[in-house]
Amino acid sequence: MKKSKLKELIRETIKENFDDRLKAQMGMSDDEFEKNVTSRDIGSPFPGTNNVSPFAAKAKDYIEKFRQEYRDMSDDGIDEFSVEIINHLLDNTAAQAAAKVHFGKRNL
Repeated sequence: MKKSKLKELIRETIKENFDDRLKAQMGMSDDEFEKNVTSRDIGSPFPGTNNVSPFAAKAKDYIEKFRQEYRDMSDDGIDEFSVEIINHLLDNTAAQAAAKVHFGKRNL
């Protein structure tokens, strides 16, 4: 048997065993388990990512506008534009702290 088929068989066995054990512990029939547990929509795969503050949403809008502006700029223009924006944004204590964290994580 090929390794990939063996791995797939093991995964299916583990999945089936887990579902069967969970269903038995919950005292549910196959239909109940399918309806009440496995068919649930859990929503966002990353909980909490749907709650964007109005300020973050506004920042995302500005970022999109910047990207549109970049399309028409030369490389030198993009550099100059970026430096001005960064200097403006770093004139804020919270932004300075965020920049330090950003560069600290990259050992810069």
